[in-house]
Amino acid sequence: MADDKAISRRSFAAGAAGLAALPVAAQAAKAAKPAPIPVGKPFILTTWDFGPGANAVGWPMLEQGRSSLDVVEAAINHVELLGDYWVGADGVPNEVGETTLDAMILWGPTHDIGAVGCLKRVKKAISVARKVMEETQHTLIVGDDATRFAARMGFTETSLTGPKSQAAFAKWAEKGEKSDAFGPEPIARDDRLAGHDTVGSIALDAAGNLTVGCSTNGREFKIPGRVGDSPIPGAGAYGDQAVGGAVATGNGDVMMRFLPTYHAVELMRGGMHPQAAAEAAIKRIEDAGYRIGGGIAVIRRDGLHGGAKTGWEDNPFSYSVQTAAGNVKVPVG
Repeated sequence: MADDKAISRRSFAAGAAGLAALPVAAQAAKAAKPAPIPVGKPFILTTWDFGPGANAVGWPMLEQGRSSLDVVEAAINHVELLGDYWVGADGVPNEVGETTLDAMILWGPTHDIGAVGCLKRVKKAISVARKVMEETQHTLIVGDDATRFAARMGFTETSLTGPKSQAAFAKWAEKGEKSDAFGPEPIARDDRLAGHDTVGSIALDAAGNLTVGCSTNGREFKIPGRVGDSPIPGAGAYGDQAVGGAVATGNGDVMMRFLPTYHAVELMRGGMHPQAAAEAAIKRIEDAGYRIGGGIAVIRRDGLHGGAKTGWEDNPFSYSVQTAAGNVKVPVG
């Protein structure tokens, strides 16, 4: 009993000491708060091999003093109209042979976001997303209703099907298989590691305004109506005017479960280096047991950047950053 009392006295004393130390700890925490991130010089970052070409479109606009909003839209439009299999028209078909698009854009000064999911028959998905942001109080419009909205905003409807998408669908349909979306979750194994990609772009203009955007036609042979991570804030893309931005790519059905771009931006807000923030956001997905192809590119508003990926051992994920010093393409190991 005496020992119990002694333990209680020691516990009380330790507790009292802890309480007494709280003001000091609070002061230390306050002192350790990261310093504000200075606004850097203009830059544009774009993912994948799209980067140099998209940046070449956006950078002259930044030099002319144009808004980062215009720059990101133009850079992504460039990719959407390239005819690449994974972004824009003539891209990956869904389970019934139709190509649909997802896109999102975020304007840093007001943290306003516009997005479209499963958009049909309109090529410039990022531009429709911008109209959602600027002309409405909504954030996300999807499916046929997104197409109707686009038409209302003056966009022309046209088929998104082309030779590549038709050939890919015909080859797949001949096998008579169900979409692999009906398969088991990619825990420990994912046969789709060679997978797909998304174009993401982040720009800071001369006025210090940040814009983040991304666009994709999503997962190959997806179930009709599926929306991926690209139009989901914090998943496919995210940014904060006071911190910086991040864009993601890869298996969106898994990526959106972890909000990696939001995670990375918040880690940077706490003072973490962009490279470490990118790695931590990807590691959280890996630690949950998922084996997927996925990547993230992160840039702070002072221009410091980094990237990380999971899977894709034979798929060279990269991003490019253009500044006044030129364009640098960064391979992500």
